[in-house]
Amino acid sequence: MYSLDAGRLNKLVKIYGYEDVTDELGQNLTSLTLKHADVWAEIHPLRAYERVESNQTADAVSYRIIIRYKADVTQKDVIVRGDRQFDITGMVDINEQHVALELTCVEKKDRVILNG
Repeated sequence: MYSLDAGRLNKLVKIYGYEDVTDELGQNLTSLTLKHADVWAEIHPLRAYERVESNQTADAVSYRIIIRYKADVTQKDVIVRGDRQFDITGMVDINEQHVALELTCVEKKDRVILNG
């Protein structure tokens, strides 16, 4: 059985999710809305790399983020800590016991930051 060491969850993050909304003109838009405020997490850098996007070099760092299990967290969600934003690229329910989620995330250094 997996045992989550709560003392290692020492970083406070917020989880945002995409939601389809309709504006006052009746247009369908996709908006980022707060799903979970103040979630404790453990954050570890995995690797840093450069890649080419639209003929420009983009720096990115991948991270492993561990949080308590939340059934509604998906790979489309975004983790925000202060002025840093992490896109979820993979997720694992550790030992499939619904105790903790291990999220693989990418922080892009040239990213527009959410105000949150």
